[in-house]
Amino acid sequence: MSAPSLPADAHLLLLAEGVASDEVEALVISLVLGARWTEPPQLGADGSVTPGVLDLLAGEPDAERARLIGPIALESGANSGLPQWASQAYLLDVEPHRSEFAAPPGSHGELVDAFGEHHPIGTERQVLDVVYACARRLAGAVHLTIGEPTSGAPARSVLLTPDPTSAVDLAIHAPTWLEPDALEHVLEPVLPGLRVQAGFDASQELDGYGTSWPLGDAGDLLMLEVEAAEILPPAVRFAPWATGGVISYWLRWHPADGDREPTTRGGRRRRGSAREVIELAAAALHAAVGGEILDEDGFLVDLSYEAGRS
Repeated sequence: MSAPSLPADAHLLLLAEGVASDEVEALVISLVLGARWTEPPQLGADGSVTPGVLDLLAGEPDAERARLIGPIALESGANSGLPQWASQAYLLDVEPHRSEFAAPPGSHGELVDAFGEHHPIGTERQVLDVVYACARRLAGAVHLTIGEPTSGAPARSVLLTPDPTSAVDLAIHAPTWLEPDALEHVLEPVLPGLRVQAGFDASQELDGYGTSWPLGDAGDLLMLEVEAAEILPPAVRFAPWATGGVISYWLRWHPADGDREPTTRGGRRRRGSAREVIELAAAALHAAVGGEILDEDGFLVDLSYEAGRS
């Protein structure tokens, strides 16, 4: 396959130098079951790379088209509207599919809001979510080219640069169930004074519970929920330990003002503090129950170093 030029109406995953194609592949296949290279990237004798095709719907002959083509080398300063740090791109090849009716104004997250009244839906939305998650994890960006389906106005470009530090919540998916008193014991060194009110009587079987713990003086909370997993994330679906049932331990930051994307220094500091506490709690739980830790995008996380520090 020859290296494609970048079309004017492309959606792009933009990455800095040094991010290998196998890193992109590992992230994509951890979110999309069955995704694989149908044409792997090829390294030429001169050091250049011929882009490959990463098919997100490989093995589904009747599925819509959904592919990432790359890495495509970007020459510094040669691509108007793209950040100078971006040295490579992955072209998102997917059929546009937008909502028929105008959505009411409101915050649906910067990715969806970028499209205006007519949001991406179906396969396009699912693939864009994957690309956005990859950009956040890899400190990259997403370049969108958005047409207006009803007005016929010219397409416009939007550059989204998700903050890698904005992913705060974690989940531990494990084969081990902790009773409320055992969970309190495990988390006592990290969340002193944590108490769980299970809310059930002796005749009932407990299949889930939750509690909260105060974070700082601003009213923020760490919300902890424990439940039997009904649908497993792709990253752990085929883990050997998952065959006998999986328990999910969710650790989520609930800011008092509801703002998970703070722009003030104080708000970012609160978010950073919440992330540190959640990481310590997740590491302690993981040491007790096993399994895997996933971030809020569904990617695997290694926090073993935190357990050694706690």
